[in-house]
Amino acid sequence: MRRETRVTSRAGATLAISAAAAALIWVLSPWLTGQLEPWDADGPFYIGALAVAGALSGALTPRPRWAHYVGAFAGQLIYELVALRVGPLFVLGVVFLLAYSLVFAAAAAAASFARSALMARSEKK
Repeated sequence: MRRETRVTSRAGATLAISAAAAALIWVLSPWLTGQLEPWDADGPFYIGALAVAGALSGALTPRPRWAHYVGAFAGQLIYELVALRVGPLFVLGVVFLLAYSLVFAAAAAAASFARSALMARSEKK
């Protein structure tokens, strides 16, 4: 397989996994927190859920790292557009999604670096 094809398919997989993981936070939020939107939950639920989902995504598909951010943003935005009513605060919500997606991306990058370090360590043995 050519390198460009591998990179493209890897980016597509990372985008899809990140989008699904981030959207799943919104899907599960009403059952786990009683709130339609996870950022309305009491405590650190949303930040924690983004960090856990990002770490799992980064461990499953470590690269490309930019795709974790784009996927997390896209997954949450698509869920909002499809499942929730768009109201007057929608644009503000999009800005919040851009910021909160950084938490997902940071956790994905940390998990990606950890996976790379563990794999390098196991190859040396």
